[in-house]
Amino acid sequence: MNWLLSAGQTMADAELSVSQAVAQLAALLDPVTACETVPVADAVDRVLAAPVHARVDQPAFDNAAMDGYALRAADLGEPQLQSCGHSYAGHGFGGSLQPGQCVRIMTGAPLPDGADTVVMIEDVRVDGSTVQVLRAPAAGANVRRRGEHLRAATPLLAPGRVLDAVACALAAGAGVAQVEVRRRLRVGLASTGDELADAPTPLPPAGTYDANRPLLLMSLRRLGFDTSDLGICADEGAAFAALLQRAFDLELDVLLTSGGAAQGDADVVRQAGGIRFLALDIRPGRGLAYAVLHRADRRLVLLGLPGNVVAAYVMFHLVARPALRHLAFACGPALPRLWLPLAQAAETRGGRIDWRRARIVAQDGGARVELLAEQGSAMLRTVAEADALVAIGPAARVPAGTPVEVIPLAML
Repeated sequence: MNWLLSAGQTMADAELSVSQAVAQLAALLDPVTACETVPVADAVDRVLAAPVHARVDQPAFDNAAMDGYALRAADLGEPQLQSCGHSYAGHGFGGSLQPGQCVRIMTGAPLPDGADTVVMIEDVRVDGSTVQVLRAPAAGANVRRRGEHLRAATPLLAPGRVLDAVACALAAGAGVAQVEVRRRLRVGLASTGDELADAPTPLPPAGTYDANRPLLLMSLRRLGFDTSDLGICADEGAAFAALLQRAFDLELDVLLTSGGAAQGDADVVRQAGGIRFLALDIRPGRGLAYAVLHRADRRLVLLGLPGNVVAAYVMFHLVARPALRHLAFACGPALPRLWLPLAQAAETRGGRIDWRRARIVAQDGGARVELLAEQGSAMLRTVAEADALVAIGPAARVPAGTPVEVIPLAML
């Protein structure tokens, strides 16, 4: 196989921060540029490629914000008014309101011509067609004015936004039927290791079931990428070369691997030609392998995560995830972050940032983070028991009460 590397072939010397590593990868990786037009209803999790503007005023007409009676503010001092009809959502009152008249109106129904105020139903007494206002509202009360939310041509959504349900609903409510989005990023996923198997296959001697691929596959899908499960790759150079060939044949943008990215005798990813390594100043994980490979006119980005499942999880979300978002042309913050005080003092080996699993707890009238006792990089159970990742360090001791960076796991 004749793959050409565009990023050099030497191992990075200095340990980088997470932000430095992400910036270095982003400088090497060109985002996808192809676009397509899709219905708004099918655009959730897609990256917007062109700005979206409102096509209509919203509301499109003056309407009632409450159930009650529509009337003229000038008549609020009258001892009684005459109800002359109804206005329902989708079926407005057809005539014009005259002095001394009112119209029974429902929330969202068009305000009758001549009316400018709505009195809530609980603030009137009704006797047949006679209506007495018990508590007069301010003039103009309980009315939604045309265009008070949006005006036609108002900018709604900017390119680079990852569309969620609210953004799609906003566009639909403003009369937008279709949006232009980036092509979905195509990501293949493989785990490396002779010891790995997929349940329910019986485990071989010294074998273990692969949790990395299911964990990462579901994380990729939640990000809206097109994913291909490429299975388990044996610790052999020929098997890894065949995996790369398959990734090219599938026209993937990215091949994401876990395992084999360190410097062990069987680390097949690092032993392949032209692979670089980004060393990071964090635990667990310490870094990831990467390359930009070319075959003819095809490009394939390789990102190699650690093999220990928690290390792979942390490295994916801190570094691989923002790199993939960059490739997908997605803008905005990749991860939500909070700052909360530590519930107890923490000890580290010093010099690096430890990303530890924790729970957010109520303490002293506020929220704090409580570190889990077990922090092993292969203990996936501790991620299931946690609700946050917390950055501890680089100091060797972090006192209780120190504000620390927190990533809520529910947002991942």
